[in-house]
Amino acid sequence: MAHKRRLGWMTVAAGLIVSAAAHAVNDGQAASLEEQVGAMRAELQQLREDNARMQGEIDELHAATNDNWLTEQRAEEIRELVADVLADSDLRASHLQNGLTAGWSEHFFLASPDGRFKLQLQGEMQVRWLYSYHDAPDKHRQGFEHSRVKLTFRGHVFNPDLQYYIRGLFAREGGFGLMDSWIQYRLNNDWQLRIGQFKLPYTREELVSSTKQLAVERSLTNENLNVGRSEGIMFTYAADDWKFMVATHDGGEDNLGGYGSLAGTIGLNTPAMGEDVEWAVTMRYERLFAGNWQQFDDFTSPMNEEYGMLWGAAGHMQQSESTGTFTFVRDEPRWFACTTDLSVEWGGANLFGAFYFSYNDHPDFGHFYIYSLLAQGGVYFTPKLEVFARYQYGWWEFESQDFADLHTVEFGCNYYLDGHDLKWTTDIGFGIGRVEANWDNEPAGWRIDPNHSEPQIVFRTQLQLLF
Repeated sequence: MAHKRRLGWMTVAAGLIVSAAAHAVNDGQAASLEEQVGAMRAELQQLREDNARMQGEIDELHAATNDNWLTEQRAEEIRELVADVLADSDLRASHLQNGLTAGWSEHFFLASPDGRFKLQLQGEMQVRWLYSYHDAPDKHRQGFEHSRVKLTFRGHVFNPDLQYYIRGLFAREGGFGLMDSWIQYRLNNDWQLRIGQFKLPYTREELVSSTKQLAVERSLTNENLNVGRSEGIMFTYAADDWKFMVATHDGGEDNLGGYGSLAGTIGLNTPAMGEDVEWAVTMRYERLFAGNWQQFDDFTSPMNEEYGMLWGAAGHMQQSESTGTFTFVRDEPRWFACTTDLSVEWGGANLFGAFYFSYNDHPDFGHFYIYSLLAQGGVYFTPKLEVFARYQYGWWEFESQDFADLHTVEFGCNYYLDGHDLKWTTDIGFGIGRVEANWDNEPAGWRIDPNHSEPQIVFRTQLQLLF
């Protein structure tokens, strides 16, 4: 740079010399040649001195600029610029060398740049502490557990209408098992087809994720009377304000009355030729009177959420194989169940009620009927703090045995550190009546009451993390 400036000044000087010489010759000046050369030498020397002085000033300025150009203020401006660029990216994604897109959008994902393929990874952790008191020699029991640790892979292939879903659970007792595995295709704007292993469309409490419940655990009535998961095929029709689902499958998960296998079916991961059911159908209808479908993905209603009302009804029917799973089966066990529920949300408050009914005709145990009622509600005191209460009542009509009716009440609170993604839930439950073997559920903390001179007490607190 400095050499170019010097060359420029020399060029200017030479031009001035030539111009002066030509001017002197043309005008016919009488001065001698030696005088002209001397004058030009003096002028050239002056130009050299001026050039050297200006070059020194330029060098000083350049050195000062190099030493101080990255001030703290400018460094902060650069950091803010980088942050703005990242924030402007909708998905905060980066394109790999092969064109694959990876990043974070609610969950970690990989996707093709043309949108035809997508893989999304989800994780769930629930760490819980339980305390149980009941009127028996082993009055006090407490401990920690990982209630649920799940991994989910979901996404689409070829186009967004062809979806897949795979979910596994690390069991409390150890081991890793398959929970859900299905393929779903959107036939048009209204109809969807799902095939694989999935939750049957029955109780709303079971269909809502375990991560989006109001209390630490679902109710005893749901845990004993829902039909769970099965392998099969399901059609769903979804309009703007109503939805209908119907599935045919290998039979519901049988946990009737805490016994299990009264109807003789398991439903999960069973071979096609296994002895399960001759036929099984489950269906559910939902009517949205107000609000939107997304707000009913959970049981809570944060402040400023719009008013919503959802009503649902469902039925389940199945007949087991003629041989069943019992040694002295004389006929096929039959299982019929139905439920109805109502959810209301006011934006800062919520209410949910449900009724359950189950009828079973078993050749060894005879006829028995199970009924249950559930009511729960919550209110926000701050945008992050919600308190709730729940009551459940259940009774049996059984030919061969008389069971005590179920009466429990629960009170608790949720603290939403970051919505459902990071949530702390604590509740305490009281057994108003005796909890017998047809209603107990140890994962929920409720044990069998051998006596009932004192009420059973269950205290639970849980930290939940979703990613």
